[in-house]
Amino acid sequence: MARVRLIRRATRYRGRIIQLVQEVLEVRGRRIVRETVRHPGAAVIVPMLDRSHIVFVRQYRRAVRRELLELPAGTLEPGEPRRACAARELQEETGWRARRLRRLGAFYTAPGFTTEQITIFLAEGLTPVRSRPDPDESVRPVVLSVRAALAKIRSGAICDAKSIIGVLFARHLI
Repeated sequence: MARVRLIRRATRYRGRIIQLVQEVLEVRGRRIVRETVRHPGAAVIVPMLDRSHIVFVRQYRRAVRRELLELPAGTLEPGEPRRACAARELQEETGWRARRLRRLGAFYTAPGFTTEQITIFLAEGLTPVRSRPDPDESVRPVVLSVRAALAKIRSGAICDAKSIIGVLFARHLI
């Protein structure tokens, strides 16, 4: 692997959740510029109502200008453990609490330009509680069988990476 030397780093944008950092690097004697979106990380939850049914949410996503069918997920608060984030987001978005949250794995969403890493949790032993969506969220829970979820992945009706990866991780464990 080529040696990479940092020449200069500057934060070009600092938002509520992300930062855009520009770096000038030296690689093999050449200077290159890279932009990186720094993200605190997130948790995605695969909430199993029983061995064959998963709770999803319908949620409008402005970036793609449409409503998506997704697994519940959320961004880590500063200093928040990933498991605590998963428990909080599950209740906020679906109105369910898990007796057990099992870590299934983690992945980088797009390592070519962002630091975002998502940890996947399997939620079992669900009990209903009051949902508390964030003020800027409009989410509706939807229950699907595992078979229906897999069919929706194949058809493109479930099309976001975290949901596809979460369902595929979990299907081998249920």
